Amino acid sequence: MATMTVTGGELVLTLGRGEKTAGLRGDIRVPLAAVRGVAVVEDALTGARGLRAPGLAVPGRVRIGTWRRPGSRAFVAVRRGVPAVRVALSGTRYDELLVGDEHAPELAGRIRASAGLPAPVAEERVTFRSGSLILGGTLALPARPGPHPVVLIMTGSGPLDRDADHRRMPLGVSRDLAHALARAGVASFRYDKRGVGESQGDFLTAGLTDNVDDARAALAWLRNRTEIDPAAVFLAGHSEGAVIATALGAGEQAGLAGIVLLAGIAKTGEETLRWQARQIAGDLPAPVRVILRVLRTDLFEKQDQAITRLKATTTDVARVQGRKTNARWHREFIAFDPGPLLRGLRVPVLAVTGSGDVQVDPADLDAIAALTEGDVTTVRVPELSHLLRRDPDAGGLRTYKQQIRRPTDPEVLALVTDWVTGRLPERPA
Repeated sequence: MATMTVTGGELVLTLGRGEKTAGLRGDIRVPLAAVRGVAVVEDALTGARGLRAPGLAVPGRVRIGTWRRPGSRAFVAVRRGVPAVRVALSGTRYDELLVGDEHAPELAGRIRASAGLPAPVAEERVTFRSGSLILGGTLALPARPGPHPVVLIMTGSGPLDRDADHRRMPLGVSRDLAHALARAGVASFRYDKRGVGESQGDFLTAGLTDNVDDARAALAWLRNRTEIDPAAVFLAGHSEGAVIATALGAGEQAGLAGIVLLAGIAKTGEETLRWQARQIAGDLPAPVRVILRVLRTDLFEKQDQAITRLKATTTDVARVQGRKTNARWHREFIAFDPGPLLRGLRVPVLAVTGSGDVQVDPADLDAIAALTEGDVTTVRVPELSHLLRRDPDAGGLRTYKQQIRRPTDPEVLALVTDWVTGRLPERPA
C-alpha cells in the first residue's frame, strides 16, 4: 500500500508493486518547498476528481494512478473506507497528491509541520435559507475567541461553488481569501451558488438579482451568529461577486464596515462585455486569428449579435449561438449600471484590479475612485490577471490553464487582509 514519508527535505510517496503497475510509474519524490497546502479528505474516492490517464479504477473500491482535470494533474492512491491526505504542490509534475492513510490526520500534521505551513483553519459547513431555497456554505473562524470581525465572500460568474471552483476550472479564490483572513484574525463566510455543490435551485434559471438576494440572505444569516461582531461586517467579491457586493453594499451600508471589490466594474454590464470582446479578440493565438479571417468571422459582430439576441429574450434560459444560456442573468447584467450605486457609497471601499485583466478594464479603477465619495482605496496590481494570478507573459486567456495551477496571488491576499484589519472598529478595553 502507498505510504508518504518526510525524508531529508523531501516528501516521498512509496508505491507498492501493484500500485506501480496500475499507475504506470515509480515512487514520487518532491521537495518540501513545493508543498503549499495539506488537508485531510474523509471521502477519498469522491476526492479523486477528473479523468484517469493512466490509472486503475474499481468503482466504489479503489483508484490508483494519474487523474487529470483542466489545470490540474493529481496522483491518486485511495481505497474505500480509508481517509486520505491531499497535498497541494507547486512547480512539480503533479499539482497534488491524494493518498489514503489510516492515520491521515497525524500524517497531515507531520507533513504540514515539516513544510513549515500554518495550522489548518477551523471551518464549519452550514446551510441557510434564501427565499424557498436552502443554500450551503462554510464559516471559517480564527483560532482566538470571538466575537470576530467577518467578511462575506462572493464568487465570480458561472456555476461556482463556495471555494470559487468550477468543475473545469478550480480557482480556489474564495477559499484562499477565507484562510488568509482567518490567519489574520478575521472570520469569513462563503457559499455555493444556486444549483451548485450543496445549494438547491437551478443555476441556469437564476438572474443577477437572485444572486444579490442570496448574498443578502447570507448576510442576514451571518449577522445572527453569536461568533460574529455585528459592528465589523465586510463584503468582498471577485468579478461578478464584486458586482453583487456593489449592489448589496449600496442597500446595506448602514451596517457595514467596508467593501472589497476584486476586479470590480464601473462601466455598465453591456459596456463591459463589449470591452471584453475587444481584449479577447487581440488575445487569440495567431493560428486562430488566421482561421477566423479565412472564415470571414468577425468577433465583434458575433458579440453584437449575441448581446442583441440576449436583450430580446424573455425567458430565464435561451439558446444563443447554439448554446443554452442563462438569459435572464445576462439581461440583468447587460442592464446593470454600477455608477449610481458607487456614488451612493459612504462606507470604506478597497478596489483591486490587475493590469493584465482582459475581462474587466483596469481603467475602471479611476472611475471607481471618482464616483465613490467616501474613503476609497484603488490598487492596480502589475501583471495580475482576472484570475488573481500573476501573468508576466501577459498571455491572458491563453494562459488561464497554466495560471490556475498556481495559488491566488499572496500579495493580493495580504493587501485585502491588511486593509480589512486596518479598518476594524476599536473594541472596548
